[in-house]
Amino acid sequence: MPVARVVRVLAWTVPVGILIQAVLAGQAWFVSPTLFGLHGGVGHGVLALSIVTAGLLWSAGGGRTAALLASVVVLGLIGQTGLGYAGHRTGIAAASSLHIPLGVTLFGVSLAVAVLLAVRETPPRPAEA
Repeated sequence: MPVARVVRVLAWTVPVGILIQAVLAGQAWFVSPTLFGLHGGVGHGVLALSIVTAGLLWSAGGGRTAALLASVVVLGLIGQTGLGYAGHRTGIAAASSLHIPLGVTLFGVSLAVAVLLAVRETPPRPAEA
């Protein structure tokens, strides 16, 4: 499988993983608090996937804009992890209040990376006469 295709697949798994995070957080909040552990575990996996995606974009020449945005997602997810731990383990309300909007923002930015890569790889359509 060519690297460009692997990067595209990875790029789509990041926003899907973030969306799964939101579902797990809601389920943990309203159904079973034990799901916060799974929420955290999936979060670490999403962070790992985002690091690999950004690294491949920089090394394989996936485009400066996509690589830069993917790196922003990595940094944001590192911050997101810290906010999650601070809010959950210490009860710092400010950390929890920032955790949710940062997650929404990271979903949007990671989705932008995936769309940029998908659009870049789509062959142009012939003009209709």
